[in-house]
Amino acid sequence: MHSYKALALVACVQFGILRFFFHFEDRFLLAHVIEGLLTALTPILVIWGAIFLFRTMQHTGAMTTLTDWLHSLTPNPVAQLMIVGWAFSFLLEGASGFGTPTAIAAPLLVGLGFPPLRTAAYCLVMNSIAVSFGAMGLAIWFGLGQVDLVVVNYFRTAV
Repeated sequence: MHSYKALALVACVQFGILRFFFHFEDRFLLAHVIEGLLTALTPILVIWGAIFLFRTMQHTGAMTTLTDWLHSLTPNPVAQLMIVGWAFSFLLEGASGFGTPTAIAAPLLVGLGFPPLRTAAYCLVMNSIAVSFGAMGLAIWFGLGQVDLVVVNYFRTAV
C-alpha cells in the first residue's frame, strides 16, 4: 500500500477511535488535525526550499560556476571532499536541515568527478554529525517540543 493511502487510512481510523471510544469532541479532533497538518508543513517547506535552491542553481549556471571554482581552488580530491562534504554541508544543515545538505552537496561532488555511490555514502555520514544543529534548531524543537520539561519547571519555581 502506498504511504499516502496508508497515512490517510490510519488518520481516519485514529479519528474514529478517538471520537467513538474516547468520546472526544469534534472541535478538539479537528483542532488536532489542523495542528498535525501545520506541524508536517514545516519540514515540507524546508525541503521544498532546498529543492528550489538546487533547481535555481542548475538553471542559472551557479552549479557550474561553483564546480569550476572548486576545481580551481584545489585539485586535491580529499580537500574538495572536506570543503563540500564537511564545511558546506554544515552550513547547509544549519540553514535548512532535514537532509538537504546531502541533496545539494552530493550532486556537487558528483559534478567534480566523484563516484555517485561513494559520494552519497560520504555525504550521509558527514551529515549525521551536523544533524543536531540542523535547521536553526528545528530538530531540537521537534524533538523536545513533546517532552514535559520537569527540570525547566523545577528551576522556574526555585528562582
